[in-house]
Amino acid sequence: MGLFIKNPEVERKARELAARTGETLTAAVEAAIDQRLSQLPQPRRPRPTLEQMLAATVEFRRKAGLDRGPYQPITKQEWDAMWPTGIPEIDDA
Repeated sequence: MGLFIKNPEVERKARELAARTGETLTAAVEAAIDQRLSQLPQPRRPRPTLEQMLAATVEFRRKAGLDRGPYQPITKQEWDAMWPTGIPEIDDA
């Protein structure tokens, strides 16, 4: 995608920069933009509000199907059965 500079003075400056640095016009413009961007602070994303976080949680639960029926946490025995240790004294307890 091309960049069209309508201001003749800006184009002249870009070409002078390229000539003085020995870079291509694209490389000179890229370096100048990179240098300018490095001088600016990073934009900060606004922190979500509690209401936004709760709404996102509700939406996630709906999409994941967690909003249907009562939630039944698994027991320790059920959890342990999913991850056997290979030690009978522990696994059979």
